[in-house]
Amino acid sequence: MDFAAVKFWIASNADLLSGLDGLLAVIGIVGSMLVLPLRHRLHASRPAIPASAAPVPGPAPAAAAAPSLPNPAGLTGPGAVAVMPFDCLSCDVNDTHLADGLSCEIISALARAGHRHLAPRADSFALRGRSLALAEIAKELSVRYVVQGSVRHDADTLRVIAEFSDSVSGRLLWSKTYDRPFSEILKVQSEIAQSIAASLGGETFRAEVLNLAPSTNDTTAWSLAQKARHRYMLSTGPAAINEAIGFARKALALDPNYGLAHALLAQLLMDLVSTASAPEPAQARSEARAAIEHALSTSGRDPEVLMYAGRVWVELGEREKSIAALRRATQAAPSDLMGWGFLARSLAFGSPAEAEEAYRIAERIIGIAPEHPCVWTWELFEGLACMNLGRHEDALAAFRQVVQAAPKFVRGLMCCASALGACGRVDEAREMVERSLAINANLTPQRFAGYVQTLSIDPATTRRLTCGLQQAGLLGQETSSGAA
Repeated sequence: MDFAAVKFWIASNADLLSGLDGLLAVIGIVGSMLVLPLRHRLHASRPAIPASAAPVPGPAPAAAAAPSLPNPAGLTGPGAVAVMPFDCLSCDVNDTHLADGLSCEIISALARAGHRHLAPRADSFALRGRSLALAEIAKELSVRYVVQGSVRHDADTLRVIAEFSDSVSGRLLWSKTYDRPFSEILKVQSEIAQSIAASLGGETFRAEVLNLAPSTNDTTAWSLAQKARHRYMLSTGPAAINEAIGFARKALALDPNYGLAHALLAQLLMDLVSTASAPEPAQARSEARAAIEHALSTSGRDPEVLMYAGRVWVELGEREKSIAALRRATQAAPSDLMGWGFLARSLAFGSPAEAEEAYRIAERIIGIAPEHPCVWTWELFEGLACMNLGRHEDALAAFRQVVQAAPKFVRGLMCCASALGACGRVDEAREMVERSLAINANLTPQRFAGYVQTLSIDPATTRRLTCGLQQAGLLGQETSSGAA
């Protein structure tokens, strides 16, 4: 495996990858040891990170202290656990989605039952394919306990092996084998989650897991949702997004109350809108709104559903709802830096106080994980916050990092063009826009301004974020509405 080539492909195709989670999934599935380089020029000096895992309480003034995000080193106490992606041992490689889905469901069950010290799914999946010892996994993910396993699916039979290990002692605490009909895969994931809960928090925590309402009782619907998520994570364009939408719709036809499938459908529809690929954007937005509302009504405690809700709401122009959902997501899963990142994005399009909070959150999560594969997205959100605050040179420094890491991410190019114009570098701004239009001619400066207007709602905020395009003569007085 040529890891340098993998890294180049991911960066070159960033605008084609549907959803930020897709970047992590690609890295995991190819088994890459890829991480993005340290951002020395922008983030060489970071303050010490506090051990507190308390969530950010709300918008804060500019002079407030940095938010108390979770410190990975502080999560190694009793109960900190990572659920690794289960190995797929089936003859059919297409069964990978079953193994991934099983791991995700176990993580979700533990999170919904109230276990706060969980390694984020994206982080544990990013280690897939690396031959790491137990102690190395624990160190990478800052946990004590590690769950590993495998799935073999053959016709109508299923074998799942799960192992629960203590990295401190190096001991395998328990190993369980489940030989069941395939129709019982959901029961198996619940039993594994209960066993983990009993090991971590005794019978009280196990009872919490046992009392959880299942995400769905329909095995086929569950399998289709996992296919949708898997295809979404590997998406390379509108065709793949539409294929994932097809899987999600089939899942919902079997179980109309399946919360995660509704959340996935909402996010997929908004991806079509945001990439100018939806044939009927207004219809796609309307369906996405209905889907995310249904998801929250049935699965409002699930951190993953809440994160999808935060992402969808802001692109529907419901920024306050987005922030509320993402705050709940970070409270339910305080170690998941992706949730914090999307919270920073929604805040970046708000008032100066909210933009300042967004900047502080982005700074902290970059400081916590400077080599995280999605660090460039956090730098994008940091740059947006700086533009909103009138700190154009800082914004430009952040956006240059984004463009370097993801040279085909057109919204990043447009953001960089706006910062260049605001810094008086008009010729460079125009060149950056030309570069963006060569990749996606549909995303004109006017349409980009319309996208910003949808996320911010406030015309004054839109002007602050797009002022450089105006100053470079790239944006007329009128802007189109709707997400780009």
